[in-house]
Amino acid sequence: MCFRQRSDCKIPFTVAFLQIRRMVFMRRTTLTIAILALVWIGYITWPIYDLLVLIRAVETRDIGTVTRHVYFDAVRISLTNQIIDAYTRRTGVQISPFARSFASAGLVIADPVVQKLISPEALSQLLTVGWPVTVVPDGPPPGTIGITTNTIGTIWQIFGNSGYGLGRFEVTAPAALPQQQRFRLEFRLLQWHWRVVGVILPENIQNLLADELVKAMRK
Repeated sequence: MCFRQRSDCKIPFTVAFLQIRRMVFMRRTTLTIAILALVWIGYITWPIYDLLVLIRAVETRDIGTVTRHVYFDAVRISLTNQIIDAYTRRTGVQISPFARSFASAGLVIADPVVQKLISPEALSQLLTVGWPVTVVPDGPPPGTIGITTNTIGTIWQIFGNSGYGLGRFEVTAPAALPQQQRFRLEFRLLQWHWRVVGVILPENIQNLLADELVKAMRK
């Protein structure tokens, strides 16, 4: 019992109450940090998992899985823009901004080449071989490697070669090649699935496809 004044008796209870509140706050803070850490880890690993599923699918020619993981309409536009840009670099022919403003105009210009790349089978070959074999009849030059489960790199290499954003993920590969010789795969989170919306080609392949477009336009 406390035989001192009532105000003095309240002090120990006040200290104990504050300590309890502090402990509850710390536990809640720790739990919140743990939950946020798990969410962050999940967000980091989720697209990498879908990337590996896609790479396995293109390697084994699993057309159904490739189709589910690639948004081909967006990939078509991505390839078209790259080929047209390379075409203007190689030929010096400028396409008017007015014409470029119409997506259909670019698709028509580059269609002789793009249509040979945009099927699940053709895209799988492009990525795994590392060369547009459906467009260029000659085989790839020596030393050409594509994206496979063996060349994509370790998990740490994939993470190091990746970039993240809100509903966005991109990665460059193969890991063994210099940055300028790699493909860049661009993913977007669409209806809770990570899907490829862009395949950025190395500049040498862009130029090669532009040259093939020139040949096709002369026929």
